[in-house]
Amino acid sequence: MITTLVRPQYHLRSVAPDDRAGLTRFYGGLSRDSIAARFHGSAPTIPEATATFFCRPDHEHREGIVAESFDASGEPTIIGHVCIEPIDRDVAEVAIAVADTWQHHGVGRAMLGRAIAWAQSHDIARLAASTQCSNAAMIALLRSMDHPITFGASGDGTVDVYLDLSSSRPIAA
Repeated sequence: MITTLVRPQYHLRSVAPDDRAGLTRFYGGLSRDSIAARFHGSAPTIPEATATFFCRPDHEHREGIVAESFDASGEPTIIGHVCIEPIDRDVAEVAIAVADTWQHHGVGRAMLGRAIAWAQSHDIARLAASTQCSNAAMIALLRSMDHPITFGASGDGTVDVYLDLSSSRPIAA
């Protein structure tokens, strides 16, 4: 018997204002560990004001990207979200969350690749990710992106990881 591995199907796109309810459901469906990894604390879901803020990037200085999968009837479900927020003129913070059942299927890597491409096209030299020191998966993801990384001081069990986007080849989105 031959077993064929089927790669889960999803696609990436910029977040839109009408994604508010989908993002609220997405964050509400994350495990406590995933919520804690994304927000460095535990909450059952995100407040409506946060969902609204996430859905209104200007796409010039701030960006949001969602990953969607589709059910049998073609209805989309958000399975991942990345925020890119400016910190300085050429530095932006990146924060990623992936639905628990979709982790380790390449969704986070694809979203981070898209975030890198967006940042490079907007003259961002470094992406910063604040992560828990114990979040080995996030640190491994950042290391895997073919860009030099450095670690900055943070605190309370977190570390700032910087991706230097100016020293390596661009990542295809």
